Amino acid sequence: VTRGEAVKIVSDREERERERALAKKRFDQLTQLLGKWHDDPRFSTPYGAPLDLSLRPEGSFRLFDDLIEASGTELDRDTAINALRATGCVEVHAEKFVRCVSRAFLPVGKDLSRIARLGRLGGALHSNFVYNLLRDPDQPGYFELSMVADFPISERGRDLMLSSLRLDTKDFIESMDKWVSTKAVDYTDNDGRRYGVTAFFFEDTASVGNSYSQQRVVDVLAGGNVSTN
Repeated sequence: VTRGEAVKIVSDREERERERALAKKRFDQLTQLLGKWHDDPRFSTPYGAPLDLSLRPEGSFRLFDDLIEASGTELDRDTAINALRATGCVEVHAEKFVRCVSRAFLPVGKDLSRIARLGRLGGALHSNFVYNLLRDPDQPGYFELSMVADFPISERGRDLMLSSLRLDTKDFIESMDKWVSTKAVDYTDNDGRRYGVTAFFFEDTASVGNSYSQQRVVDVLAGGNVSTN
């Protein structure tokens, strides 16, 4: 790695950290604003229902700008409204007033836990294939089994397959988990690896008649370094 590449890596990391810090700060401030809207008697009814707030001076109506100032945040009006509208927390009516419809601020974006899960299970799938391709003859093969229906199935048929799969596979995974907890515990080794089994249902995109689509509708794959939990 050259000096320039190292500098770029550090710079990119610092930029990502700044973006995460900014996103967290904005999340905290928007949550704080919503709390003020619901709890402060200047902006809510005696029963805690948030008042509709005007976007411009109009009679005795409270202003949305007043709420921003009272919340002690650094948000500007457009940023706050756009973020709250994107998450379904507020509605803007006739471009005259803002109505709060939810106190829960749940940012729209990527679910990082699901992305991490995608990487983990994708890694398990590939490790299974790689291991079976490159293993020595005296090493045991990892379990790999798949089937794909060789004829088109309706959505009703798909749903029935899913119901059957959820029931049978749930029982299998739970029994495997119980087996590991009661039997494999005798083989605990700090220098060993974690092993596991994952199962998933999929829609085959191969054209009918392709040898792949003749395999027959569940993939059950096991790979190294994946927990059963």
